[in-house]
Amino acid sequence: MKKMILFAVLVGMMISFSLPASARGIEKGDQTASIFFGGAVSVSGAEIDFEAPWGTASSVSILEGAVSYGAQYLYALNPYIAVGAEFNANNFESTTDTVWGYGYEESLTSKMDVYSLFVAGRLTTNPSHVIRFYIPFGLGVAAAKSSMTANIPDIVASGSETDYPFIYYAGLGVEGNMGENWIFGLEMRHSKFSMDTSKLVKDGGDEDFSFLSFLFKLSYRF
Repeated sequence: MKKMILFAVLVGMMISFSLPASARGIEKGDQTASIFFGGAVSVSGAEIDFEAPWGTASSVSILEGAVSYGAQYLYALNPYIAVGAEFNANNFESTTDTVWGYGYEESLTSKMDVYSLFVAGRLTTNPSHVIRFYIPFGLGVAAAKSSMTANIPDIVASGSETDYPFIYYAGLGVEGNMGENWIFGLEMRHSKFSMDTSKLVKDGGDEDFSFLSFLFKLSYRF
């Protein structure tokens, strides 16, 4: 992940030095359609306690590194504020933890996928410049699916649960024009949601989860 962040910074610096000085900034009525991709890392709430008739495990990791991607549409109400809609996905990698059951030390594999729909927006601090800094934000609903598979002697037990919590994000971004219509940007976001784990683990309940995303963003303005 550190290498990816460093790579993003270097790419952003290289592009910023090659941007055309004549390209215009953001104007009222501008519309942009964007795609983005990158990665995410857990910040908090990434571990839960697991208990079943065949074994128990403490601090089971269900959020690790993720592949992030999505699409967004924004309409500029004025040069500073734009609103629109967004879909994004975060597919977290599977993790394996130790399970103790009937005196055996076995494995428990867990995974989470988070798909979200947002009412999205951004606040641009310097809309008339070629290189612009902005604050992206969004509020929406997620489909958060967590699954677990335990491997113990002669038994493979599995379960999954999908919850539909509210989710929100806020972050920081920088972008620059590549000609009149194309825009390249980099974003860092902090996302947070609460998931009901009661159907997945014994004595479960609402658990707060949050993660940081680092994204490359390509936009077309029309």
